[in-house]
Amino acid sequence: MAKLRLCHRCRARIPEQRLEAQPDTWLCLPCSQEVGGDYEISFNEENVGKAGSLKKNYGGINIRKRRRRIEPKED
Repeated sequence: MAKLRLCHRCRARIPEQRLEAQPDTWLCLPCSQEVGGDYEISFNEENVGKAGSLKKNYGGINIRKRRRRIEPKED
């Protein structure tokens, strides 16, 4: 069963291999490389130390993934 999805930016067909690797992508590979990918990813270290303590005890990392605002490509 062939998947058909068009790039949100340039309206080109996104290859099936890319959709298998990244099923939630909206961009073809050239557009993804131009804009820096589908998502903006940010992270910060989670401090699990006692309140008011100056000692930093990092227990993990919080990751935030947000879809980029992608405008259609102008010719």
